[in-house]
Amino acid sequence: MEMVTTIIKRSERDEKRTTHNVFFRILFAILSILVLIAFLRQAFSEYYAQDLSKLNGRKISYASLLTGEDARYYYLLGFLHYTAQDSPDPSKAIKYYLLSLKRNPTDGQVWLGLARAYRDSGMTAQAERAIRKSVYLDKNNPAITWEAGVFFLRQNEFSDAIQLFRRYIYMAPDDQENVYSLCFTLGVAPETMITNLVPADYRFYKRYLLFVMSNRLLGASADAWRMLRKFSPGMSDYLQYCDFLIREGEMKEAQSLWEEFQKRFAISAKRSADEMLWNGDFELPIENGGFDWKTGSSDGVRIFIDKDIHWSGFASLSVNFNGKSNPGIYIAQQVVPVNPGNKYRLSGYIRTHNITTLNGIIFEASAFLCDPFVKKTEPVTGTNLWKKIDLEFTTPPKCKAVSIGIKREQSDRFDNKISGDAWIDSLSMVPARN
Repeated sequence: MEMVTTIIKRSERDEKRTTHNVFFRILFAILSILVLIAFLRQAFSEYYAQDLSKLNGRKISYASLLTGEDARYYYLLGFLHYTAQDSPDPSKAIKYYLLSLKRNPTDGQVWLGLARAYRDSGMTAQAERAIRKSVYLDKNNPAITWEAGVFFLRQNEFSDAIQLFRRYIYMAPDDQENVYSLCFTLGVAPETMITNLVPADYRFYKRYLLFVMSNRLLGASADAWRMLRKFSPGMSDYLQYCDFLIREGEMKEAQSLWEEFQKRFAISAKRSADEMLWNGDFELPIENGGFDWKTGSSDGVRIFIDKDIHWSGFASLSVNFNGKSNPGIYIAQQVVPVNPGNKYRLSGYIRTHNITTLNGIIFEASAFLCDPFVKKTEPVTGTNLWKKIDLEFTTPPKCKAVSIGIKREQSDRFDNKISGDAWIDSLSMVPARN
């Protein structure tokens, strides 16, 4: 009897154990199936949305149905509706952007897309809110900062736009000219530009000055130079700005700047009271800017300062032609302020050695930003010891400056390739006495 009881109890325990094992097996199977479903759901979603660069709307829709919690698929659907070439639909874009933000409200790019769609739908207040949210969430994104700046600029909210563009210039300094161009185009005042937009730093003021000079914005250039001067500009800065003023015909301002340049860098030229040329003896370094000489460049031509051969002092300007080309070149050229309708005399010395062709070295005076006129000397060729050359000319009415050149004109003859050497020294230009 006891044996029977023991067998029965053992049987009951085995039955309970079996029941528990079946339960856990079923539970494990259910969990495994759920995990598999979750994995397959994500895998199918990724499969449908693979290669997002192609932006297949149908496949992205399938992906959003499979993984509705993924915000990026709704963003892409909104983007597709906004950018559709055939029939863009900002209202549908807004719907999907909002669904994306419901799942991830911290994505600045989605807020930016929403702002665009609101803007194009005429919902300006909503667009402004969205664009501000975008900038707040992604402060260091230059693309968002640029777009926000453009948005506020178009809304004539210049204060917000300038603040954003100033930040953008720090983030993308290589693109600052586009900012300046856009702001000028949309009516931002030059005073606002230089005071509030351009960052207070030498490198930014320099780029801004180059921008306004390249666009011939004379008034804005004066403001830019005033700010740049606070950072002790270098020689090249002075020369570039002086060249700009000369090209614009602002001779008084350019002369004032040239005098400042001389004092700032302790440069002084030996010349008489009535002497008008700068560095006519070529004993100072040629600056290639401002009211100094600008030397030319051409194949087969070498231009340099020669301290071994000179008429007076310790240097002359020398040019060597290698005989392989037919250049038309200003060996050196200088702009000289003058009075209209006055007579002047240009004098200098030339030495030559084996200068070939009929087109040798000449002196020339020509108009600069005034009624055209040209006066030039006969060409010097062959071999000559130091030879004095004189040229008298009268400036046209309203002429404020002339260009003085040392030149070789291109030849149209068969035998036109020039070779040889020439030296120029002791150039002088003074008012002519009758």
